[in-house]
Amino acid sequence: MKLLETSIAINAPAETVWAVLDELASYPDWNQMLPDIAGRTTVGGQLTTTFVRPNTPVMKISPKITRIVAARELRWMTQAPDPTTFSGEHIFRIEPRDGGGVTFHNDEIFRGSAVEERWPALNTNTRAAYEEVNRRLKERAEQIAGTKVSLHPAVNGPSRAVSLAGATLRCQCADPVEVKLAEDIAHNHLCGCSKCWKPEGALLAQTAVVPTGTLEILKGEERLRVVDETQKVQRYACKTCGVHLFGRVSDPDHHFYGIDFVHPELAQGGQAAKPEFAGFLSSLIETGTQPSQMHAVRGQLAAAGISAYDAFSPELMAIIAWHKVKLHAAA
Repeated sequence: MKLLETSIAINAPAETVWAVLDELASYPDWNQMLPDIAGRTTVGGQLTTTFVRPNTPVMKISPKITRIVAARELRWMTQAPDPTTFSGEHIFRIEPRDGGGVTFHNDEIFRGSAVEERWPALNTNTRAAYEEVNRRLKERAEQIAGTKVSLHPAVNGPSRAVSLAGATLRCQCADPVEVKLAEDIAHNHLCGCSKCWKPEGALLAQTAVVPTGTLEILKGEERLRVVDETQKVQRYACKTCGVHLFGRVSDPDHHFYGIDFVHPELAQGGQAAKPEFAGFLSSLIETGTQPSQMHAVRGQLAAAGISAYDAFSPELMAIIAWHKVKLHAAA
């Protein structure tokens, strides 16, 4: 048995380093050792790739994933047709450091009767390839961790309360649909879900609520359509420009029955206050945001003083849970 060990310090969080390592489709952009790797990174999954090292013939390998500890460790095994002659267990390990960043370990355990003969080449050519992967992974992870993401203009909005009572919301058409708010908004927040409307160039939606009955359609009601009738929140959008003017719940047992959802940035003549929180952030991944960007997203929200969650705020989640208890007690 022989152990090849390499490591490097990376000034990026484990979440980002892991995401870069796990995004196989992006390997051609940075990992020249495994330029065409394909497969599913789940335990038992079989990968296929070209294996490129200096001063060594290029070869095709089909490693099998043997271990995954999310954001900490990935292992795969490559074997010769006769495993007793040669096998390699490749170990990628991410070790968070006190004070931030990680130490990335890129090791491999070689076993078999042919290992002793091959070791000089493995210890030079394969080591050189692994060290180059480490350097490129460091460069990519640190670059991504420092990237600025376009979240939403409201992130830099005024911290003071700005009342939208009496404001008119307009879609983006030259002759817009108009909706008037009789009362101010509540629970002003950013949302990463796949259902909410987002302005051009923004990663997140801005959403708030008003009591049902305090919203009046002033103009263009005939141009509104329900985006998805299967959803509990029926979102009414302009048929022409696609902007969502409001959302409404029709099910009297739903926890949001009695309120309407609106997008404060559609108000004319003023800007809504900075959002109170950001919710459903992990849902961004489901709509195309790369996992490697999530640290930057959360970091920018934290810098702006906006609490981030993967659901609604704790306040609203407690209300939703209590609503379920009330329904159960009444059944």
